[in-house]
Amino acid sequence: MGMRILRRGLLISAAVAMLVAVPIAASQASTVGPRSAGSSLKLTGPKTNKMGAGFVYKISGTAKGAANFVVAWEQFYEQSGCAKTYAAESTRAFQPSYAVTLFLDEAVSHSFSTREDFYAEHSGKHGICAYLINLSTGDTYASAGAFWTNG
Repeated sequence: MGMRILRRGLLISAAVAMLVAVPIAASQASTVGPRSAGSSLKLTGPKTNKMGAGFVYKISGTAKGAANFVVAWEQFYEQSGCAKTYAAESTRAFQPSYAVTLFLDEAVSHSFSTREDFYAEHSGKHGICAYLINLSTGDTYASAGAFWTNG
């Protein structure tokens, strides 16, 4: 029974790796401008937060053309801002000195709005890098970044 669980775990891990790797590999040539098709993405939230306090960021926009999915990461400390494309940001996530957490990945269509609840637990500058993409190709249709300071 133990080997069966281990094999099932390996299969699930392999399936997840395939789902993540395919859009990344297919989108290396992505650019925001030509593919935007009128799509937009906006982040709204506070610039400063008191330690120990909860706060909310709103992620909203319009998905047009083949744009159908929103992905967002939290940067635990500001690097060099957000990459312009999903492909570029997703490769950064595997760099040892780049501390990020994927916190949003959801299907969207037309006008959309979602909120993310945060908690000011670590001091310093943090941020959100968000991308409106086509899930099957990984192409970027819009991107947005916002940074705040917890202190």
